Amino acid sequence: MILDTHTQPGLRSEQRLFRQSVTTMRFLLGLFFVLSGIANYLYFNAPGGFFETVTQLKLKLWGWGFEGIGPLPLIIALPYAYLLPLTEMIVGVSFMINRFVRWTGIVMMLMLFSFIIAFGLIGPDGLIPNNQGNWDKNVFMLIGAWICAAYDHYLVTRREKSGEL
Repeated sequence: MILDTHTQPGLRSEQRLFRQSVTTMRFLLGLFFVLSGIANYLYFNAPGGFFETVTQLKLKLWGWGFEGIGPLPLIIALPYAYLLPLTEMIVGVSFMINRFVRWTGIVMMLMLFSFIIAFGLIGPDGLIPNNQGNWDKNVFMLIGAWICAAYDHYLVTRREKSGEL
């Protein structure tokens, strides 16, 4: 059902505010991924850097004191280590310029899910760890990517339906 925004005075401004909020969230998520990909390449071979983390870190899975399993086998860890930063930058740029948002959103959600698996949903110090990569950033970014991808899907299907009428 397409709403008639001319008869409902406050609806148009609310829709504009929601659209601006999603656009801002999409841009910031994209920027975060671009900067993260650049940082991963800059510190790729540094001690404790990205390559060492991917190839030697135990997967924490659910966290909360779980020692983890792994590390990843090299046949999985090497392509992941070399391709993840590039994928982060491509997905981030696509998100920022509003291209292929549904598909890049799905890739972004899969990456964020892999980060949650790698670092654990809940850190060893509980829900609010001190100076540790924690669950909330990844979970909230995953939800934000889902909102952006779902909103883009809504807009595309709405456009397709209005073209059929």
